[in-house]
Amino acid sequence: MAGSDPRCRPCLAAATETAAMTDTRQQTHSVGGEGTMGQTRVRTTAALLAGIALLGAALVGCTSKDEAKPSGQAATPVQLGPAKPGSIQNVLTYSGAIQSSQQVNITPRTAGQISGIFVDVGTSVRAGDRLASIDAGTLPSQVAGAQANVAAAQARLDGMLIGSKATDIAASQSAYDAALAKYNQLQTPLLSDVSTAEAAVATAKAAADNSVSAVANAKATLLGSIYIVCNQGIGIATGVPCNNITLPLSKDVTDAVASNLQSGVGSIGFSPGTNSTALLGANAAYMTALNNQESANQALATAKTRRDQLLNPSPSDLAALRSAVDSARSNLENKRVPYTESDIRAAQAAVAQAQAALGTASTLLDQTNVIAPFDGVVTQKLLEAGAGASPAAPIFVLAARGVEVRLTVEEGRIALVKPNLQADLTVAAFPGKKFSGKVASVAPTGDARAHTFEVKVLAGDPDALLKAGMFAEVSMVTAQKNDALLVPATAVLQGKVVTVVDGKAVFKAVQTGLTDQANVEIIGGLKAGDQIVVVGQQSVRDGQPVAVTTGAAAGASPKATPSATAKP
Repeated sequence: MAGSDPRCRPCLAAATETAAMTDTRQQTHSVGGEGTMGQTRVRTTAALLAGIALLGAALVGCTSKDEAKPSGQAATPVQLGPAKPGSIQNVLTYSGAIQSSQQVNITPRTAGQISGIFVDVGTSVRAGDRLASIDAGTLPSQVAGAQANVAAAQARLDGMLIGSKATDIAASQSAYDAALAKYNQLQTPLLSDVSTAEAAVATAKAAADNSVSAVANAKATLLGSIYIVCNQGIGIATGVPCNNITLPLSKDVTDAVASNLQSGVGSIGFSPGTNSTALLGANAAYMTALNNQESANQALATAKTRRDQLLNPSPSDLAALRSAVDSARSNLENKRVPYTESDIRAAQAAVAQAQAALGTASTLLDQTNVIAPFDGVVTQKLLEAGAGASPAAPIFVLAARGVEVRLTVEEGRIALVKPNLQADLTVAAFPGKKFSGKVASVAPTGDARAHTFEVKVLAGDPDALLKAGMFAEVSMVTAQKNDALLVPATAVLQGKVVTVVDGKAVFKAVQTGLTDQANVEIIGGLKAGDQIVVVGQQSVRDGQPVAVTTGAAAGASPKATPSATAKP
């Protein structure tokens, strides 16, 4: 039947289309007035007859061609090739702009005037390097004061923790023992204590009595010396007021006598001088006797007071000694346990507070330094020294040394791309040079409209050749086999290959695996060495006679390429 021959199908389609168009015209022109409708019917009938005639001609033509073909069909020339082992890899290739893996605006942490700029555009820096400084003002002195407060608080705490020295405790113990002994002695005196007190009174009284005699003797000697000087008629000359004498001689008188001796009025060696010297000595001895008498009287009074306290102590005396005992005991306890737990906790809190104040001051001072947060290169310098700066105004732009390429991968291939997948990068600036890299991350979510996902590829660039802004082509090998069974990619037609059996084309289903631009992996349906049609397979049908050739009659063999590219 003519309709079963594929060569007649175009003719039948054309004839059918013509008939359909005719029918459409008939429906379209069925509207309007009666006159118009009549003319339309004539034209439509003619067109319909023409379409039927065309359809008949097409059928006759197809039939006549079939009838005219000889019964022996001509063989189609083809070329064969074997399925053979080899290496194949699946490579995805994308393009994207190179950019810094990290880029930040560097702003100061405190506001102020920029006092120094230490880098310029293009300077390579390391994390922690000082890029600029802000005027610190009084912050250094505040830090010094805070450090001193910490030292003082720590010293006090250390003293509390160490406690009192053994010598201090011993001295306090001795003072307490002495105060307690005095109190006990006064409260309940012993007979021996009373005897000792009585003996002390007696001794003091004897000394006082002796001092009275000594004063009398010294006074007599002094008066004798005054008499001698005055009777010699040299009293006035020596400075002694013979008519109005007060004992002991005043300092003015003794100074006058001593001055006259120096001037020669009463030269030593002569009688007036000797007498004047004796006068001064007698006056000094008299004054000493008076002082000794006063001391002896005071000693006697003290001895009597002690004796009387032992024999009849007053309440006020007992209270005073009791208070002295209590004070000595309190001092001793403080030496033994100088601080309580609460005192120590308070001291520790004081140290912590001082350290916190120091930390605050140090932080404020540290914030005047503008520090690089990571290794990188200064790409922009936005302010100069002397300008005002604040956390809202960046001073520099810092870019990391590492570079990356962000790719857009379609949904159908995103499952092939995983973190740490190796990649090769090429750029126009360095033709023929490959830069190694790897997939750093795959976006967990994609673009809901475009059905694409962002993939970040880090580039290995030890020589710092890649610059942000360059355009790179990135190739990623997602799968690779070194012992795959391969056939040319053009030999597989919709999951089938063409084999030749008894001079006829036989279509055979195969299971395919990896594919690149040149080859397809066969994982089922063929074995190594099986011959398949590699040239001319597009021109044959299943069961059609074929003629195996080895020349160019059947067409040129496709040019193989090492890998496939997948571009979005």
